[in-house]
Amino acid sequence: MIWLALACSDFRSKGLPHLTPERLPLDTGHVEDSDEPDDTGEPIEESLVGWIGSPCDTVDDCDYEGAICLTEGFPRGTCSMDCELYCPDEDGFPLTFCVEEPEFPNSAPIGDGGCLSRCDFGAYPDTQGCRQDYGCVEVARANEPTTIVPACLPNREPEIADCLTELADRGIDFEPTTVADTSPADFPELTCHIEEPVYIKSPLLGVTLRYYEGTETTRVLGSCEMAHALADTVEDVKEHGVTDLLHIGTYNCRVIADTSTLSRHAYGDAIDIYGFWFEDGSTAILEEDWDHDTSSQSSWEGQMLYDAAYRWHDNKYWNIILTPNYNSVHDNHFHVDLTPNRDSIAFWEPFFIGPNTGH
Repeated sequence: MIWLALACSDFRSKGLPHLTPERLPLDTGHVEDSDEPDDTGEPIEESLVGWIGSPCDTVDDCDYEGAICLTEGFPRGTCSMDCELYCPDEDGFPLTFCVEEPEFPNSAPIGDGGCLSRCDFGAYPDTQGCRQDYGCVEVARANEPTTIVPACLPNREPEIADCLTELADRGIDFEPTTVADTSPADFPELTCHIEEPVYIKSPLLGVTLRYYEGTETTRVLGSCEMAHALADTVEDVKEHGVTDLLHIGTYNCRVIADTSTLSRHAYGDAIDIYGFWFEDGSTAILEEDWDHDTSSQSSWEGQMLYDAAYRWHDNKYWNIILTPNYNSVHDNHFHVDLTPNRDSIAFWEPFFIGPNTGH
């Protein structure tokens, strides 16, 4: 299993910039094409062509240097290339992976490995992350067998957990991945672990995910259950005109400040929410708009944030919700997570959405 070091920093300082919204175009890279008929006699639509993992009859269908067209054992052919460790990626197409040679027919013109598509539920939502007749399965990297990644192999049954299938059914664009267990630098006895890790892609159900300073985070790493909770959150605020969710991070193998206890970020089931941009150009930013130690906010922005936190609590999207009223460490964000065995934030006393009571 590979450790993907996508730990987001634990920002606690004030004075973060207040930015104005900017709309960004989305280039899908899809080109419609059709090929041989499926079992019903209808042509199979192949929407992504010309790159690694795309269909091919000959190498001329693969538009990149070093291309090969795999046909034996590969339904409708697959563009690939020889690789020793890594493969190139291209915007608008699923990420790629250098799959070890034993996964290929003996006649395949590859050496240590060949490049194939990783599973991508945005590109192939109706066929469990891969082209039709290809299955999403975990495979080893050529010359690095401890690195395991879900990729699309021909004529294989998908090895997809129910949680991931449910994500796909919701129309969420994501990429399953693997993350090796690891430990915080100063706490080797602790183990950071993500259950069913996924990269959640932006936009998420029509809402753009951005880092606190405004840069789009094209994908964030977390558990599958966290992806569902974040999707619930996005669906909730979208109804109130939100177009962009700003955050400070998801997965981070670290402990809670000044403790020896793992943060829920170390399990990939937490996110720190910094604020929102709206379709009319307005913003609601916790650091600027939240009034401390009161349940009556003085601005519509603050009230929107306050009401949102209560809705998430009432609907049980998250098991724990910490607001700026909890302590000074949370002055600029909501910390929300899925701590096990917490039915809702009301399980804890004092109530951490309302005014600070000395904690």
